[in-house]
Amino acid sequence: ASLDLFEEAGFENIIAKGKQLSACLIFILDDINASTSKKIIETITPRNENENGCQVSILMLEKGKEIFELLKKNGVTVDWREPNVIRLAPVPLYNTFVDIFRFGEIIKNML
Repeated sequence: ASLDLFEEAGFENIIAKGKQLSACLIFILDDINASTSKKIIETITPRNENENGCQVSILMLEKGKEIFELLKKNGVTVDWREPNVIRLAPVPLYNTFVDIFRFGEIIKNML
C-alpha cells in the first residue's frame, strides 16, 4: 500500500517536499536563535540540501532534555542522543509545513 502512495505522489515531488520541509525547519531553528540573547541551538545536519536527507539533528546548547520531553508531551516524534542532540525527521508523505511551524512554536514557548 505504501508503494501505491509513493507512486501516486511521484518520487520527484516527495524529494522536493522533503528538501523544502528540511529547509523550512532549519530556517525556523535559525529564527529561534536570532530571537534569543545567545545561541541555544546548533544545527549539526549539513545545510546543503544535496548533503542531507529529511532527518535534522540539532545540538541543544541549553535545556536540551527539557525541550525534548516537552516536544514528546506535545505529540512530536523526536529522538534523543547524548549528550544533547535532538533528532527529528520531517517526512514528506506524512508531515506538513504546519507541523514544522508548530515544532518551532513549542520550543519558542518553552524559552
